[in-house]
Amino acid sequence: MNQSLVWVSIIQLFFKTLLNLFQPSAWRRSEIMQSIIQSGIKSIPIVVLSTAFAGVVVTQQIAWHMDLALHDVSMIPGFTGQFIFRELGIAIPALLLVSKVGASITAEIGTMKVTEQIDALKLLRIDPVEYLVFPRFIAGIVSSACLTLLAVAVTLCCSGLVGVLGYNFGILEFLNGMKHFIGVADLACALVKGVAFGSLIPIISCAYGFRCEGGAQGVGTATTQAVVSATVAIIILDFLITYLFTWFL
Repeated sequence: MNQSLVWVSIIQLFFKTLLNLFQPSAWRRSEIMQSIIQSGIKSIPIVVLSTAFAGVVVTQQIAWHMDLALHDVSMIPGFTGQFIFRELGIAIPALLLVSKVGASITAEIGTMKVTEQIDALKLLRIDPVEYLVFPRFIAGIVSSACLTLLAVAVTLCCSGLVGVLGYNFGILEFLNGMKHFIGVADLACALVKGVAFGSLIPIISCAYGFRCEGGAQGVGTATTQAVVSATVAIIILDFLITYLFTWFL
């Protein structure tokens, strides 16, 4: 599968999907809600579990290094809070969605492609982008934004728990220390990243599914390539958004 052609098709698919925002027929609430349940609600347990442990580990490591180098842990709330809002609480749910939801979408669309169900939709004059991609696109945005906020909240709670139990911070003291480092720009950064990642995952996954060929083996290959491409794209986009927010906000 030619990767340059795939990325051209991904860009084309993205703009075709955006055009459906203005098509009332594309807003099929039942299918969008079903996609939100599949991609968002059913992802809550793994996101909560992963971010909870990540919050504990990262806070413990930051505190250990700070104590070792500075012999002072008073800055733990600020450093961990900003790192969670800018990176940890956003990247983990996005990468989990890639592996769980993105792979599922590619496998589903790829199976439809190799069994000629996509061609059947076209014969019935049903737009595959409107019928298959758009509900997953909207669900991806909503699910990713909500899961990002949930992941940030869970990670902050676990970080605060480490600070209170492990380093004798008071709850109000920890929150006050965090408040001096976290502002509206950090929350905006988290939401922008969540929306951007949520829109990216279904588009890349569907694009690889539409280009799938070669039977069951082709479906497996397309799914693997979609997960790898989406992961790399998220890492690059994460850098670009972080860079913009760092310099302009």
